[in-house]
Amino acid sequence: MTEDEFILKNEERWKQLETYNVILAKKSVRALEIDQIDEFAELFRAVSLHLAYAKTHFPNGGSVSYLNQLAGMAHQHFYLRQKSGLASVTWYIRKGFGRALHAKRAYVVFSFGLFMAGALISMAMILFDREYASLFLPDEYIQAAARNNPVSMAGDANFSFLSAYIMTNNINVSLLAFAGGVTVGLGTVYILFLNGAVLGGLSCLFAVNGSDMLHFFSLILPHGFIELTAIFISGACGLIIGQAVLTPNDLKRKDSFIKGAKEAAYFVPGIALMLVIAGLIEGFFTPLPILPWIKLVFSFATPPLMVLGYRLALK
Repeated sequence: MTEDEFILKNEERWKQLETYNVILAKKSVRALEIDQIDEFAELFRAVSLHLAYAKTHFPNGGSVSYLNQLAGMAHQHFYLRQKSGLASVTWYIRKGFGRALHAKRAYVVFSFGLFMAGALISMAMILFDREYASLFLPDEYIQAAARNNPVSMAGDANFSFLSAYIMTNNINVSLLAFAGGVTVGLGTVYILFLNGAVLGGLSCLFAVNGSDMLHFFSLILPHGFIELTAIFISGACGLIIGQAVLTPNDLKRKDSFIKGAKEAAYFVPGIALMLVIAGLIEGFFTPLPILPWIKLVFSFATPPLMVLGYRLALK
């Protein structure tokens, strides 16, 4: 390959990296969407390889000087340390998490769909025959439903201990959904479907047994919308990793897995924060001796607030 052929073959990618260099020279990397950051990183790695090739085959050519300057500028932006501390954390909460979520929204929707499939299937089976509840629910839940006694861990429990317990359990479910990605997503699919089946089956069983559903939902919804959203996002992370393993495209499977894992890991702090909030609500607000409808008003205020935060992040 001549130097002219080498330039012609790769010039378009060099121009793309040059465009990113211009943008990053004027603005922070925060101005880029997460997919753009990934593209910038890929272009930087490609140009670094092109530079090494040019130095070997065209040591006296003009491409070496150009690529050296291009890669040098990209290196400064790529390895530039962002400001740490409160400002960085605040930006992640206000903008970073929501923007990354928007970029991967299709995975979140699919994760939600798997959960709802489990919920609807278990509800249909229990409506047909209550005996099917044993396929999805522990015996203590089935016995509680038979007594028309909605399951609650409140009572006289130490609420601070309860909050810690709930957060640990929710984090465990989220971690399983996340880690299921290494099984090419099959573990994630199972966890999402199973948790949907448990919630759908539990709700249906209490309903068909004539329980006070207002009271029932006042126990699970105050924290439920936030908790389930965190689990859906964890499931999306597992699906991202699973797809990276299944379809590496032009990357080696190992490199594709690492890339997918890094994309998924970006969501971990946001998921953890959501689970902490859900755990605190379940441990301290849900057990309060107030009217169930007040708890439900609070419950249905949480989804609009989450949507508002998401919309503000995209502005």
